[in-house]
Amino acid sequence: MTDKTHDLQQLISMSRTMLEKAREESWDKVNVLEAERSELIRKFFSEPVQQEYAGIVAAGIQSILAINCDIIALGASSRLNLAHTLQNMDQGKKAIKAYAS
Repeated sequence: MTDKTHDLQQLISMSRTMLEKAREESWDKVNVLEAERSELIRKFFSEPVQQEYAGIVAAGIQSILAINCDIIALGASSRLNLAHTLQNMDQGKKAIKAYAS
């Protein structure tokens, strides 16, 4: 395995870990991993990919993009749930205030 394919596997593995943490709603950990992964991606693409590895790299990028879509969907769902919870709390505060008046 070349360094490039090893680095690509590391990026895919990190992306999968991010997805696991997103499923656990460990968003702080997702953010930390994203920062680390962004740096690895920057380093990975700092030099051109050799033609013989182009197909492998393209497939890896597709995997990472698919995982990112799942993470984004989980984030959107979590954000909606949080907004709903905050709205219910606000309504509860208003009800308590109205009752206390």
